[in-house]
Amino acid sequence: MLRRLIALALEHSALVVLCAALLLAWAAYRIPQMAVDVFPELNAPTVVVLTEAGGLAADEVEQYVTFPIEASVNGLPAVRRVRSASAIGLSLIWVEFEWNMDIFRARQLVAERLSVVRGMLPENAHAEITPITSITGEVMLLALSSPDGRVSDLELRALAEFDVRNRLLAVPGIAQVVAIGGELPEYQVNVHQDRLALFGLTIQDVVDAARGAHSTAAAGYLPNVDRQELPIRQAARVQSVSDIANTLIAYHGGAPVLVGQVADVVLGPAPRRGTAADRARQAVVLSVQKSPGTNTLALTTLIDAALDDIQKSLPAGVVLNREVFRQADFIQRSVDNLTRVLGEAAVIVAVILVLFLMNVRTTLITLAALPLSLGVTLLLMEWLGLSINVMTLGGLAVAVGVLVDDAIIDVENVFRRLRQNKSLPQEQRRPLVAVIFDASNEIRPAMVFATLIIVIVFVPLLFLQGLEGRFFRPLGITYIVSILASLLVALTVTPALCKYLLRGRLGGERHADGWLVRWLKRRYEPSLRWSIRHRGLVLGAAAAATACALWLGSTFGTSFLPTFNEGTFTVFLMAPPGTSLLESDRLARGIEQRLSAIDGVRSVTRRTGRAERDEHAEPVSSSEIDVTVLPGRDGRRVRRAIDDILSNVPGVTTTVGQPIEHRLSHILSGTPAAIAINVFGDDLARLRDLARRIEAELREIPGARDIAANREVLVTSLPVRYRPHDLSAAGLTPAAAARQVQQALYGETVAEVNQGTRRYQLVVRLAPEERERIEQVRDLQLRGLGGATVRLADVADIGPERTSNLIARENAQRKAVVSCNIAEGHNLGQLVDQVRARVDPLVHQAGYSVHYGGQFEAQQSAARTIYVAGLGVVVVMVILLQLSTGSLRAALLVMVNLPLAVIGGIAAVYWFESSHPLTNTLSLLGLSRHAYEAPVVSIASMVGFITLFGIAVRNGILLVNHYQQVLSEMAAAGAPEGTRLHEAIVRGSLERLVPILMTALSAALGLLPLALHAGQPGSELLAPLAVVVLGGLVTSTFLNVIVVPAGYSLIFGVRLRADAPLGVLGRVATSLRRLGRGPASDGARS
Repeated sequence: MLRRLIALALEHSALVVLCAALLLAWAAYRIPQMAVDVFPELNAPTVVVLTEAGGLAADEVEQYVTFPIEASVNGLPAVRRVRSASAIGLSLIWVEFEWNMDIFRARQLVAERLSVVRGMLPENAHAEITPITSITGEVMLLALSSPDGRVSDLELRALAEFDVRNRLLAVPGIAQVVAIGGELPEYQVNVHQDRLALFGLTIQDVVDAARGAHSTAAAGYLPNVDRQELPIRQAARVQSVSDIANTLIAYHGGAPVLVGQVADVVLGPAPRRGTAADRARQAVVLSVQKSPGTNTLALTTLIDAALDDIQKSLPAGVVLNREVFRQADFIQRSVDNLTRVLGEAAVIVAVILVLFLMNVRTTLITLAALPLSLGVTLLLMEWLGLSINVMTLGGLAVAVGVLVDDAIIDVENVFRRLRQNKSLPQEQRRPLVAVIFDASNEIRPAMVFATLIIVIVFVPLLFLQGLEGRFFRPLGITYIVSILASLLVALTVTPALCKYLLRGRLGGERHADGWLVRWLKRRYEPSLRWSIRHRGLVLGAAAAATACALWLGSTFGTSFLPTFNEGTFTVFLMAPPGTSLLESDRLARGIEQRLSAIDGVRSVTRRTGRAERDEHAEPVSSSEIDVTVLPGRDGRRVRRAIDDILSNVPGVTTTVGQPIEHRLSHILSGTPAAIAINVFGDDLARLRDLARRIEAELREIPGARDIAANREVLVTSLPVRYRPHDLSAAGLTPAAAARQVQQALYGETVAEVNQGTRRYQLVVRLAPEERERIEQVRDLQLRGLGGATVRLADVADIGPERTSNLIARENAQRKAVVSCNIAEGHNLGQLVDQVRARVDPLVHQAGYSVHYGGQFEAQQSAARTIYVAGLGVVVVMVILLQLSTGSLRAALLVMVNLPLAVIGGIAAVYWFESSHPLTNTLSLLGLSRHAYEAPVVSIASMVGFITLFGIAVRNGILLVNHYQQVLSEMAAAGAPEGTRLHEAIVRGSLERLVPILMTALSAALGLLPLALHAGQPGSELLAPLAVVVLGGLVTSTFLNVIVVPAGYSLIFGVRLRADAPLGVLGRVATSLRRLGRGPASDGARS
């Protein structure tokens, strides 16, 4: 079929070239319209159920809210994990489904179960499913402030909540806007108990009256008034504070008693659970979150346009800061960096082609494969629904040096055969098209098999599951598609272009090769002949080098993903549990001011506590500070300055991360740290004790930092325990008493007042000054059925008590979580080994179970998948090589390239990942007092080895297949049998030297810009991959042209000295010869 494809391409060459040009034009038109994002869509299908249950303690929330909802969703189809957090007045349940589950189907399933269980929840518990958002969906943070104080916190929050938020939610693609800070306005009826007693009223009377102050009841219409239908409108809505204050409660002594007589009615601030600041000034911070699948860059453009309009209507004195955090900046820098890398790689490939081919026309033909392959790949990416992101661009960047390989092999062989044809007498010369057709078909089997092997080695990436699969699968798909596209181009467009551009004088007839090629061959041939003569020594040295490399690799550490360079650091602060919001705000403000003074920091924005509608169960003692670095400044220096400041803050638990990095950790383990130690059990006291002991153990491990112990701790609460007998005597039931206490202290929302676009809650509760102290709670007046009043302390026991502030659960089990990050100079794998050695005995001794989550779990899963799938790939590779070479011996010889590639790959990782390679080497050998700093192999590095193996095996196929072809030609020409194999190896190696070097150098040096841009946005994930391929191709290419000829001569039976005894390698070769005979076997006997 492929032979027919080449024939059709040559027969209809004009049509092929025209189609190629149209395809390029179409790709140029479509590429700007493709979705652009920072990463592939990483969202695990997760449905979040948020329940506000004001006034309930954490254990009550767990029992009355979390349990029923958890029980209803457990057992749903495709649910892989159910996590929950029960805090004071809040329940959050994360229902996580399998990665292939449709999110809308998942939400429907949860909604059905939630509708059934809602009736079982407490009266004041309001459960809802939060909007669909993306894990990397926080696209922007905005801050509204009034530096000169002209606008109050109350008006500032109203402006943010009702104007800015609503206008942003109207932008297509925005899923949620969460505001925190300022003072949320609400209509408040602040009741005074002494005034109630004066008129003989209860707070329930005020609640009923306030509810009656606002009505939206309709009155219908008059059907025919002066021949018109006349709607009747009732103006019974609250328009001002006076409307509420003048509402009737009851009559006392024949006179009306109004709400304003027993309560202060104001438009005041709702009780706060969070504050915010920007640049050390009080502010309202808005988190703008996008829907999954939305183009971040396009959405940011729409948001900026909306903000431009908003800014024009802001009151005087209000400042809008839109530079707090912008994910689009990171995306744009990443895309720009990778685009530049692609351009630099293309230039390097072009220079390599010019130097080796020394012919403008052949260089142009070969280079044409690059834009064509990229164009086809991008169009197929769009068809497959893939966006332009760091991973797909990374797949192209990794492949860019390989995309011209098939074209190089084809053009080089065609050009060589045309020159040979040109050197024949006129009457013996064959037609141009016939020579091109035969030359293309000559290398077609090796080229196709080599390309298939490169594709096959990437198959393990397609089996990756979870977050690691979402990361690396698009890279694998892009790479595979681009390689297959380059093969298609090499089989169609390349022969067609050869037909048009290689007519007439070819140039260089006097010297068939360019000066560089001649120079290389002159120096290569003596080394080649020496390696064949000393093949035992060569193969022994290669085996020893491989063993040393494997030993060195065994000392390496492991990690999941390299550190990103997002340009923003996120600092998490946790004051002692139970700390008030005012105190937390004071502590965080002091740290915020010190962070603002760091050189190189552009802005510092803080959020303390929890915002309404936020999906995080954050207590008021927690703070999150976003530190944005100025463009061009060294982020690592800023990070060290942050660490220095935090090291001097006593009594506050701190963690430092980055926005996207933090969210990736959350999706893996529910914590913002790299390693999460989950201890499961039923007894909260024992869990707390284990968490404290684990924390103490972690603090003794040098590689652990940002250690955060279990957030479930005891805090002081004030329980009200009713005495049923005393309640009955006072004419009260427990429910009636609890209801009056709730109304007095927590308050009751009786209406929602709409005024234009603004919506205010109307809430009735005791005046603030009457609910500040424990004594006031004890003196709270309750009214029984007979109208008599009684103090709360007379019917209930009231006193401080220690209770849990937060109860975490996973899959119907309580858990304690201890998390930590990895200190500089240490790695994930070795740190987890040390943690396990200390933690496992503690937990098992207590009879509880432990699970290690976070990046470690993902790294282990990915490595396991790659190893298992890799074994299958090796078997398939051997089968393909057997089919390609026709000999099992030859196939195994080609596989020798794998250990040869490992040598350079491991050496490159060691050199680039060691801060001081020479000192580290001395430490490794025990010759230095410094501790050995283990280099790190990440999942990206493992993908690099996968890439490397495919390219290395391709070069081995080209060499071995050409040996067999030359042997056949020499046998047909009647060459002496005794020297036939030896000369075939020399000639075949020299003839394949150029395409091997060209393909290897284009693949390796094409990745050089990626390796040199290590640490830049967009290159963080791909630089380790590039380093492995770069180093591996250096050794595999050099050793391929030395070791493979020596191995071929040994395995296929060349005896340069007939009287030489068989050594170990000779006996191995004899065993291999018994495995089967290749095409060259007969000609190999001497």
